[in-house]
Amino acid sequence: MDNPTLEERLSHWQGLSYSELVAQMLRAKEEYEAAKRLASVLWNEYTFITDQVIPRRMDEDDIQNITVKLPNGEKKQLLVLDNISVKTPPEKKVELWEWLRGHGAEHLITETVNSSTLAGFVREQMRNGDEYPGEICDISTYSRASLRKA
Repeated sequence: MDNPTLEERLSHWQGLSYSELVAQMLRAKEEYEAAKRLASVLWNEYTFITDQVIPRRMDEDDIQNITVKLPNGEKKQLLVLDNISVKTPPEKKVELWEWLRGHGAEHLITETVNSSTLAGFVREQMRNGDEYPGEICDISTYSRASLRKA
């Protein structure tokens, strides 16, 4: 049963009280948050090793590259590559677009709209009975359980 149907998944929760369902909902959320925190810690460790530890060690040892044996026995070449990170402050975005157009790089320019922000806008438009981009966007509504103070 690799990919259970909706009905099979729903049957798992049959017979539980609302309090038990909420307990399971909160447990899943807590485990998810813990997994996110762990993923962040592990990613920070990974990038510290790749961006600081290995480049410094190889520089100290005056090594350009070295063959290393992975835990699975496979051999790989380890080397340090120069990289670059570029960020544009929001207030400089239009200026950057103009610069890119002036230097033949307009193909790099894309406009985006944050999906959560758009969803909030459309929700408000729908709630107020105002026009919204129903023919342009795929809009679906759904229900979600939420806890509030009793």
